[in-house]
Amino acid sequence: MRDCSTGLCDPFSSPPDRGVAPHRYRQSARRKIVLSPGVVHASLGVVVTCALLLATPSYAQANKPAVTSNAPAKKPQVKVAALSEWEEAVNAFKYQDFDNAIPKLRKLIYPKPRLGRKREWRAREYLAAALWWSGKKPLALDEFTALLVRNPQSRLDPAYYPPQMIKDFAQQRANLIRLGVIKRNQKARPGKQVSHAAPPALALSLFPFGVGQFANRETVKGIAFLTTEVALAATSTALYAYNRDLGVQGKKSDSAQVWQLSTGTIFWAVAAWGVVDAVLGRRAIAAEIVRAARRGHP
Repeated sequence: MRDCSTGLCDPFSSPPDRGVAPHRYRQSARRKIVLSPGVVHASLGVVVTCALLLATPSYAQANKPAVTSNAPAKKPQVKVAALSEWEEAVNAFKYQDFDNAIPKLRKLIYPKPRLGRKREWRAREYLAAALWWSGKKPLALDEFTALLVRNPQSRLDPAYYPPQMIKDFAQQRANLIRLGVIKRNQKARPGKQVSHAAPPALALSLFPFGVGQFANRETVKGIAFLTTEVALAATSTALYAYNRDLGVQGKKSDSAQVWQLSTGTIFWAVAAWGVVDAVLGRRAIAAEIVRAARRGHP
């Protein structure tokens, strides 16, 4: 019988049925309240996962409460500073203070442009003009190249710039078009300009008759080498045929043989000169393309 005199019935005072011994019933009942190892491991895994998640910086940063601040954002400050420096550089340029204008303009576009696209073009134009007026023509041509790579339709206003500067600018633009760095009717595009220009094949420079010059788009040189070599080759061939006919007839002309050997020698000398000139011209084209690409990607 169960003892319920204290108001609380002891479930282990007597077995629920007669077929089970009291001590076995106690053991079976106690096993029911013991957690299995799988449950313990799963609980520990959840706890560890939550702890690692809370310790992750990205999670903590994402759940970090926003902190309000009255300080202005950094990006507008940089933009305002760049505009202020732009105005100072423009004033120095317009007052022809090129010693101060050149470093100020360079600071605005190198190593990375800090202005809008149109202001960047104008800054490169001013920098090139300041360098040109300062007597640094090669550097000015480099800046003209950088400007034309970004905006092939750029033009210099003849009301502000001298005729010689405009002529140099037009010549540089013509060179870039000839090299294939830019196209004549190419429009400006946002972002970096990628040039697919490449020098002509080296094998073309090894042919005589001005082939290498025509490949390098040096038409005047190509015509000169072509006409000269054709004339020399034709003269030497004609003299050879004449001397051969004389030999068949049992005759001989010393002067004709001398002229034949002379024209043949001059032909091969001119052909070798044309090959060397074509190779050097191709090398200059390759260097100019690389230089223009570098100026186009500061």
